[in-house]
Formats: sequence, C-alpha cells, structure tokens
Amino acid sequence: MMFWEFWNHWTCGVVIFLLGASLGSFFNVCIARIPKNISVIFPRSRCDCGRPIPFWLNIPILGWLLLGGKARCCGRRLEFRYIFLEIFTAILMVLLWRQSDPWEFLVYGIFFGLLIVASGIDFATMTMPDRCTVGGAALGVAGSVLLAHFSQGNYIFMGAMAALRGMLLGSSVLLWIAIFAELALKKEAVGFGDVKLMGCIGAFIGTKCAIFSIFGGTCLGMVAIFPLWWFYNRRKNKVKLDSFLPFGPFLALGAICYLLFFRAAVDEYFSQIEILLG
Repeated sequence: MMFWEFWNHWTCGVVIFLLGASLGSFFNVCIARIPKNISVIFPRSRCDCGRPIPFWLNIPILGWLLLGGKARCCGRRLEFRYIFLEIFTAILMVLLWRQSDPWEFLVYGIFFGLLIVASGIDFATMTMPDRCTVGGAALGVAGSVLLAHFSQGNYIFMGAMAALRGMLLGSSVLLWIAIFAELALKKEAVGFGDVKLMGCIGAFIGTKCAIFSIFGGTCLGMVAIFPLWWFYNRRKNKVKLDSFLPFGPFLALGAICYLLFFRAAVDEYFSQIEILLG
C-alpha cells in the first residue's frame, strides 16, 4: 500500500489513535516531572509509593482500566487525569489527522503537545515553564517556515514573517489586556506565562488564531469557572473564584478549537473585515 493510500485509510486512523494515547501517557510524565526538574526519560515510571510500574500495567488507557483506577502495589487511587489525558490526546490526534496532510499533522501535533503539557502544568502549579512557551514560540516559527516551504512553493520568508507577526501580536494584545485588567482590579489578572503562551500560539497559527484564542478562551473560561469552582469546593476547603483557575488552559483550548473546528469560518470573518476596511 502506497503512503498516501495508507494515510487516507481507516487503518492509519487506528495507528494515529494508538500513537495519540501513547503521547498522552508521555505528556502525563512531563506534567508530573517538569515542575520538579526531573528527567522525563529516566528513571522509569514509578508509583507514588516508590515501586516501579510493570510495563504491561503502563500501557496507555488499557493499564488504567486493568488496574481499576488503583495502584496494584499499594492500592492508592490513581488520578483520573492519567486516563483522561491519554484518551483526550488520542481523540485530538485523530481529529487532526482527518483534516491534515502529513506535514501539517507533524507541526500541529507538536503544537497540541506543547499546549497539553503547558496546560497540565498550569492546572497543577499555576505556572507554565518557558520550555513550553518561549521554546514553543521558537518551534512555531520553525514549523511555519516548514509548512510554507512545502505548501507555498518555498515562500519560507513569508512563513517566517507570518509566524513572527502572530507571535508579537498575540502576546502584545494579551499583555495590554493584562495591564488594563490589573489597573481595574488592583491585582494581577493575567499571568506573564499566559502572555508567553499567546506568543507560542500566534507563532504556530498566526494572528487570526491568536485573537480568536484570547476571546474564545475567555468565553470558555467563563462557562467553566462555576462548575470547576463547585468541584474544587467539594474536594477541598472553600476557595475564591479568582484564586485557583488558570487562564492558560482556556487559551490553549481556544487555539485547539480554532484549528479543528472554526478555522475556515474565522478566517472568512477576518477576510470580510479586511475588505470592509479597504
């Protein structure tokens, strides 16, 4: 079977799903270890009690189900985050595969991975590492150049300029929003990590996506804040609405929604605005 036949065949979708689940398992490791400055490669996966996890119980999705959500060695309850992230990543990769050529899948697959890891760390620690945001912006510029080379006939300069424009506009718009919000609320409303994340998003997908991610992420955050507040208050001590909810994951979700579902509509909307403005 030729490569393009395989790429468009349902069996490739199965392979992509399994790949996405494996990547989700790796992202779980990154989320747990990067904030602690531990290598994501060594040592091998271990339970919280310190015992190594057998490889056959470390199989994405299946391992969690076989264990029934509890560690085999000590009986501790495993976080639902593990299986959720594996399934979520697998589904994202399949959706991306259905609408992308191989080069787009490679570049945007890396983009999704950065967003997932940065969001997971933000939820866990209320911070985002520069390797995911600043490093992601550099990868975004390189990825845009790569896509421009293969899809636009070697117009790599245009790809680089579009990425830099998206990076600067995305981060600067959110920075000004953060400044005005801080003046109005008399406290920090948007972290600088979110600003750097917007630079990464803009570098990968451009100015239109950056603007959509800011306002789309804000809307998603407003929808999610009350259910999440209720959930946190059931499990922990009472918390204030503005004290626990990071903004970065909603910016990331806005970028993912743009790329997978709203890209054509948003691009057409901005095109109409450009026509009206002359």
